[in-house]
Amino acid sequence: SDVPSELGLDPFYKKYVDASGIPIISSERPPDAALLRACSVVVRMLGLRDDVRQAMIANRTRVAVMAETEVTTDIPEHSDLYEAFPGTDWDTRARGLGATPARPASSCAEENVLCYPSDPYKGEDILVHEFSHAIAIMGIAFAEPTFDEELQEVFEGAIRAGKWANTYAATNKDEYWAEGVQGWFDTNIESIPGNGIHNEINTRAELREYDRPLHDLIARYFADDAWRPSCP
Repeated sequence: SDVPSELGLDPFYKKYVDASGIPIISSERPPDAALLRACSVVVRMLGLRDDVRQAMIANRTRVAVMAETEVTTDIPEHSDLYEAFPGTDWDTRARGLGATPARPASSCAEENVLCYPSDPYKGEDILVHEFSHAIAIMGIAFAEPTFDEELQEVFEGAIRAGKWANTYAATNKDEYWAEGVQGWFDTNIESIPGNGIHNEINTRAELREYDRPLHDLIARYFADDAWRPSCP
């Protein structure tokens, strides 16, 4: 549907779906199916913890869907990234970003959401990864102010124990969380041995065996049921 004017969003946005209070928005370019699939994933990811969802709504969190022909800095909330964070080629580096208070849009891309053969991240659900950042930063951190400290402790414990060597999860607590959530939803790919991004842990069952503290932390915020994001 049309974007409600009361949301006060940039006129770039022409399409809108409501995901349990979180706007899913895009230009006129992405197909409706991309917004609808993003909506279904967001609704399920927010299904367990209403306090987290309400905090995200209060922080005006939204999800922007890029068309396959659009780039990160086409998204109005991300249009200043080259000036704000020089030295990174944002339009080639990322096909999705998490939301922050300064830039409250979490983004994803048509080709990943709809599982096109051309998707450079084929086999991964980048919406799950990036929206998990938004959930942590825009939701959990407000609903539970001790969360960041707790996540940092769990992360440091895992690194001390030699876990996640040569993976993206070892970068910092935020990527540790997001890669863990991807594993929780069985939406990551595996690499044996670790290849700098992935290792052999890419399912909920494997995460539970490999890094129980991270598994148990994630389980506080996401339903431990049979639902998994799947290609449309």
